[in-house]
Amino acid sequence: MSIINLPTTFVDNTVPTAAQFNGDFNAIVNDYNGSITNANISGSANIDTSKISGTAVNLSSVQTLTGKKTVAGTVQTITTLAPSPAATATCNLDLGNLFFITMPAGNITIALSNDSVGQAFVIRILQDGGGSRTVTWFSTIKWPGATTPTLTTTASKADMFGFICTGSGTYDGFIVGQNL
Repeated sequence: MSIINLPTTFVDNTVPTAAQFNGDFNAIVNDYNGSITNANISGSANIDTSKISGTAVNLSSVQTLTGKKTVAGTVQTITTLAPSPAATATCNLDLGNLFFITMPAGNITIALSNDSVGQAFVIRILQDGGGSRTVTWFSTIKWPGATTPTLTTTASKADMFGFICTGSGTYDGFIVGQNL
């Protein structure tokens, strides 16, 4: 990478002009072979779109992100799961933080994938028209009072639970609401 020290005068005591620095600027562009990757840009910069290749994000407009994590958190989408009886409903935390599970005509197991330490997520469980269904939770959940909550078994009623991933495969679990 080239470093340009900007003189206030040249050796011959002339004052440099912007035109004289264009050659130095072209040398920097050539050093980067026209490509700058993972650069920190501060202040205000206008980059002609013809100079951008690959995927660019327009920071001044609303954009739809699907299955992407942002620095501030995860984009909120609802993932609906309808597992078969005796099946496993896997909540893929790369897809979002809200999971709505409709119980089948039988009991299920709930599993997780792609969780991150510090990630918070919610699971809503809706009983089917028959009710009386139960779940087997993913392991290592710390529930308040060390007691796993009893699922509402009334037909067509829902329970909502919140979780925070506290470590690799460990979670704090909370009752958000029951018999909804």
